[in-house]
Amino acid sequence: MHRYIVITALLSLAALALKAQLSFANVLAIGERVTADSALYPAIASRFAEGDSTLSLEDLQVLYYGSAFLPGFDPYREARIIEAADALSRRNRHYESMTLLDNFLKRNPASLRALLDKAYLSWVINDSLHTEENYFRYFQLLEVPVQSGNGDGFETAFVLRSEQDEELVLNKLNYVALRESLVKNKGLTYHIVTAAEDENLDKRRQFYFLIELPLHYGKQKNVEKPSDGN
Repeated sequence: MHRYIVITALLSLAALALKAQLSFANVLAIGERVTADSALYPAIASRFAEGDSTLSLEDLQVLYYGSAFLPGFDPYREARIIEAADALSRRNRHYESMTLLDNFLKRNPASLRALLDKAYLSWVINDSLHTEENYFRYFQLLEVPVQSGNGDGFETAFVLRSEQDEELVLNKLNYVALRESLVKNKGLTYHIVTAAEDENLDKRRQFYFLIELPLHYGKQKNVEKPSDGN
């Protein structure tokens, strides 16, 4: 289980905490913007990498969801790379792990798990300056899925670009997942997660996560065979 660190200085990110319920139509509209303007995504990604605190929630939504519409989007390969970085870190090969994450984030700046792991590694190697900077970027981007809904039902589900982000959203809300089920509703795919409060495991509730992006823009795209034109 990944260890999480909360840095008090980052609580200023509460300024982003304006509920902006997102529908899948909104996400598709972001995809259209990203594919229509090839300069849009790199510009926002560059500002984010530099730690720009003036990025709006709309900018961060383009960064987070827009990544699913870029060539090479593969949340399952992403999970394997992050696991490889974790394996290096567990063997105390922290600098090799950091290099792997750095190279990955250059191409995939919207990966929350990679951002979190990089922040944690900065702390492990006693790099206090970069620890704060890296955690800032992580919490800044985490607001996107957290603010996408409230998880109470299909219409207000949290909208994710990666199934790995379920754990991160639940952690932010002080819940831990117990079990999940995969369901379809109105042609879209969801996880319904039963979770318990961190401080009271007897207090439970269900959370709805819309996982259409990783399943149908990631996995399905990756297994499709190229057409031979017939």
